Amino acid sequence: MIQKWRSRKEGETFRRSVFVKLLLSFMCILMIPVVIGALLYGRMEQALIDNAYESNQALLQQTRLTVDSRMNEVDQLTAQIAFDPMLQMFLYEENNRSNINNYTYIELIKNLKRYRTLSPFIDDYFVYLKESDRIVTTTIRTDMETFFRYINEYQNRSINEISEMLSSYHLRTYLPSEPIQYDQMRRNMITSISSLPMGDDSEVRGSLVVMIDEAQLLGQLRKSDHRETDFYIFGSDGQVLSTTAQHADALGGIVPKFRGGQGNFAATIGNNEMMISYTKSSQNNWTYVSVIPKPIVLAKVHETKTLAMLLVLLCMAGGLAVAYYLAYKNHRPIRELIHAILQGKNMTGIQIRNEFAFIKNELLSSIVEEKQMRGKISQQKPVIQSDFISRLMKGYVDTAKLTDKDYLFMDVSLPHPHYGVVLLQIDDCHNFIQDDSEREWTLMRFILINLSNELLQSNGYAIEMERDRVGILLNVAEPSAEEGNELDRVLKAIKSQMESKFRTSITVAVSGMKADLEQIAVAYGEAVTALEYKLLREQRDIMYYDSVKNAEHHYFYYSLETEAQLMNYAKSGDYGSVAKVLDHVFEINFQTRSISPEMGKCLFSELISTVLKLFNALGMDEKPFFDGESDPFKYMARIGSTEKMSEALKRLYGSICEKVAGERSDHSDVLAAKIRQYIENHFASNELSLTTIADHIGLNPSYLSTFYKKQSGHNVTEYITALRMKEAKALLSDSDLTVTQIALKVGFASDIGLIRVFKKAEGVTPGKYREILQNNGHDNEAVL
Repeated sequence: MIQKWRSRKEGETFRRSVFVKLLLSFMCILMIPVVIGALLYGRMEQALIDNAYESNQALLQQTRLTVDSRMNEVDQLTAQIAFDPMLQMFLYEENNRSNINNYTYIELIKNLKRYRTLSPFIDDYFVYLKESDRIVTTTIRTDMETFFRYINEYQNRSINEISEMLSSYHLRTYLPSEPIQYDQMRRNMITSISSLPMGDDSEVRGSLVVMIDEAQLLGQLRKSDHRETDFYIFGSDGQVLSTTAQHADALGGIVPKFRGGQGNFAATIGNNEMMISYTKSSQNNWTYVSVIPKPIVLAKVHETKTLAMLLVLLCMAGGLAVAYYLAYKNHRPIRELIHAILQGKNMTGIQIRNEFAFIKNELLSSIVEEKQMRGKISQQKPVIQSDFISRLMKGYVDTAKLTDKDYLFMDVSLPHPHYGVVLLQIDDCHNFIQDDSEREWTLMRFILINLSNELLQSNGYAIEMERDRVGILLNVAEPSAEEGNELDRVLKAIKSQMESKFRTSITVAVSGMKADLEQIAVAYGEAVTALEYKLLREQRDIMYYDSVKNAEHHYFYYSLETEAQLMNYAKSGDYGSVAKVLDHVFEINFQTRSISPEMGKCLFSELISTVLKLFNALGMDEKPFFDGESDPFKYMARIGSTEKMSEALKRLYGSICEKVAGERSDHSDVLAAKIRQYIENHFASNELSLTTIADHIGLNPSYLSTFYKKQSGHNVTEYITALRMKEAKALLSDSDLTVTQIALKVGFASDIGLIRVFKKAEGVTPGKYREILQNNGHDNEAVL
């Protein structure tokens, strides 16, 4: 099913590579700050526009206050002149010509001059007397036609238009700015007209005209803003009184938008986006308007935006490169994993279109295989457990290196503090088995093992040892094995049930209890020793080692298992373990019990026979080890005591272990010499490296480096550098080659590498070293 799923997935049209997904993921992460920056930029642009509107409003408010103050001066001047007594006399008694003469006109002129202020806004003012059609200024009296034709000439209005306008009713009426020829100068003026008498619209007798200098008014506006801003002042009737723009009618279509006391809005004027702010004066109902091109306000923003876009593009390009690199780097382990899977499973020629699916598929397959393997291991657990316990009892396991995981894997639990060994020897089972076949004996051992495990419960493990023997590794809380305790009752129950139910007689041998796991091998030897007493005791007895170890012996103890232990330890070069076994043999035979001299000689013969077996197995000549004696048994006969015999055996085994260890050491010396020889032959090549040496020798570079450092005391690179320095100094003293040539000859890619290494090693540069040699003679230096 998995294979079918794999084939269907591999046939998909589109590739969904992990690399592409990683790249897209990193690009999405990259886009997050870009999008946030764009949003912030939009907010910043709007904030700048709002700030510009606020700034414009502040400028307009300031201008409005200033202009209102100046217009207030105009209103005060108008009121003072309008209610002047002399002017009132002219207005109401002008028909009475007898009261008005040249002198009264002079008095009126003086009075008008007296009201002249220092306000820069008010350029001039005059009074028009309707009845006499006269114009009275602060300096002259003349008729209307002469005044408006030669003295104060309006460029855009006729005399009739002016006469008609002055003869009609006005109350603080302001005319739009227009050019006036005045004192031989042409200036733009805003004209303020108030009918006389002021506030009386029933009969207009004259008008007071105040001339306001537009340049002074616009100057206030221009001083308040140095940007390319156009200002407009609209009167209460919506006409443009004054403007800094070239065309006064440019805002004609947006005047209706000036609602309320103030406001801001954007509009398009002549294909140009404009930012418009306005405020109205409550004093004269004028509207002050500022118009600024939006690009001017956003010029810095656009400049910053261009720079930001350029930086964003650069960052995007760099980010894409980094995203590609990170995607490639993060995809590399996946690619290597897939490559390892393909190589490990010998899957060639397979096109992988979906890497995730492939890895998932192979992982599922591995899980299935692991489950199958675990099932097989589970089936073999009894075999694994039996082998482990057997090796543990015979002393073939280094108990100091065992971990909880090892015990868990072997399915062995030893929770109690005391250990021992029980051997169950099948003496007679002909009443149970039908023939002497392996099948029958296997069934017999199976019955004995299961019965033992059932009765012992968690206090031990029963395993096969030999064809007619079962061993039990005990783990109990009791510190001793003796008749009458719980263990004795269990062992007697095993023996009794085997005899009653299966008509089989067995011998039970029990070792002494040990408090240390490392002494299990000793306990096994004790159980073997106890089992040897079955010929001296009745069949119903259980052989306890503690009960027989002090008995008088007429034979020695040296079992086949003990001999096997000695030979295995010697072949592995483990002299410490050999010495322990020998001490145990001598302790059992000569300290814990006594044997006859004849038995002692037999024991010594057996021990020497073991040594001869080792010499033969290892291909060693035994003659140098027996003090020139050709017959080893004659050499044994010359030894006078058990202590000397123990020392001699230890000396022989020490020589054997030393030879075994020496053969291993000789191999290391040969390998180290081979490495040195290769370096000495190739140090002049700049391609020489730890990798090339490892490839030549056939070792892993890391292992080679560690091995050589352990053998020689210095690493490979130090040895290469020392050889190159030695050759470089020889060439510097005995040749005319340049430093560059010498660098190439001794294995450096350039003179820079030689100079750096040489100065670090010698404290001077190669050139300085040659100069010193030439000045002081050649130094005979010891070089590594």
